[in-house]
Amino acid sequence: MDPTQLVLTISIAIITIILATIGIYLIKILKEIKITISKTNLILDDTQIITSSIAQPVSTFAEFFSGLRDGVQALSNLFNK
Repeated sequence: MDPTQLVLTISIAIITIILATIGIYLIKILKEIKITISKTNLILDDTQIITSSIAQPVSTFAEFFSGLRDGVQALSNLFNK
């Protein structure tokens, strides 16, 4: 075997091993990104549930005070006449 062919064969083998290793690490990184995105999605879902559970009582209080204000205005108008 000619020295040039030997160097070329060894170089191709080394490059193949390096590319295979990079591919394996890339697959591992993509799996970690997938796990991270799914956990982030769960956190966002929980945040939406918490926000909805807080918004419901706040809107109820707002409606209560709006009704109370309307009632006071009605009584005020009734007694002012």
